[in-house]
Amino acid sequence: MDSKERVMVAVNREKPDRTPCNFHGTKVICERLFQHYSLGDYRDLMDVLGVDMIDIRGIVDPIWKGPIPKITHLSNGVMQNYLGWQTKVMKTIYGPVEEHCGYIFANVDSLEQLVEADFRWPQASWFDFSHMSRELLKYKSYGIVASGASVFQHPALVRKMDNLLADMLVAPEIANYLFDRFTDFYVEYFDTMFSQTKGQIDILRIADDMGMQDGPLISLELFREFMSPRIRRLSEMAHSHGVKVMFHSCGSVLQFVDELVDCGVDILDPIQTRAKDMEPERVKEKCKGRICMHGSIDTQYTLPVGTIPEIEQEVKARIEVLGDEGGFIIAPSHTLQPDVSIESIIALYESIKRYG
Repeated sequence: MDSKERVMVAVNREKPDRTPCNFHGTKVICERLFQHYSLGDYRDLMDVLGVDMIDIRGIVDPIWKGPIPKITHLSNGVMQNYLGWQTKVMKTIYGPVEEHCGYIFANVDSLEQLVEADFRWPQASWFDFSHMSRELLKYKSYGIVASGASVFQHPALVRKMDNLLADMLVAPEIANYLFDRFTDFYVEYFDTMFSQTKGQIDILRIADDMGMQDGPLISLELFREFMSPRIRRLSEMAHSHGVKVMFHSCGSVLQFVDELVDCGVDILDPIQTRAKDMEPERVKEKCKGRICMHGSIDTQYTLPVGTIPEIEQEVKARIEVLGDEGGFIIAPSHTLQPDVSIESIIALYESIKRYG
């Protein structure tokens, strides 16, 4: 069983020959791993760690050919990308981290003002996907993930989170406009990508953080009204290409599982076990036989500050609880940040090999 087969067996909620695993780290983490192992190729790194999946964003991307700069450099080190996000690289004691720092529609007061704003909404035609099929051949034995779709989180990065949450209650026309603009773009963008890569991509990852540490960010009623129809659109598009769907949300989101299953989501990510109601046993009971579980290794305490024995014990426990009957892909519960040491990462993946 190769990595792709192993991943897809788990996605179909069955038990493969061993528990498959995934990896995703920030640029700083990847550079440190390349240096540690004396590697220069991402596939070599995946092989060293024993990873079964690859997120192709930043590895195999479409070529930009848009009519505006893909990234515009503003003052004081602020960068604005073609989606309207404003970010800045911040220095921390662990290394540089790119953070969001501005919101282009934060001061919009009406739908009319938003519609008339001086902003060019991106189109799939701004990208050339024609080379991707050839470049993906290098990774054909892995479970291949295309990430970047968003219904809620990306609108929040141009509107500002508190404004967007208020819009859903008092100005739904603004929320719906932003949700539709991003959903329309991502449906077109990934439909084009999947059409031109002809079955090579296995999973579409939608990322929309809908949970906090102590509960969901919005009510189930608001989720059904605003999120479900758009998640369903993305899922139906992906499934029309034979592509499975992963939904990413940090925090406490167990109450949304039924709705996600109904929307066609195949994989729940990242299972933040320190959040309320997200204990592995509770997640297993809710998800068993209905949706594949992905993630679960704690990035709030265990990986950044835990001991090597604690990491090993957590890996063993997660596989015993979540993976004993299949339908589980083990991975960190967030993109690995610069506060996670190389020693901890090595311990994580060596433990997965040992117990998986």
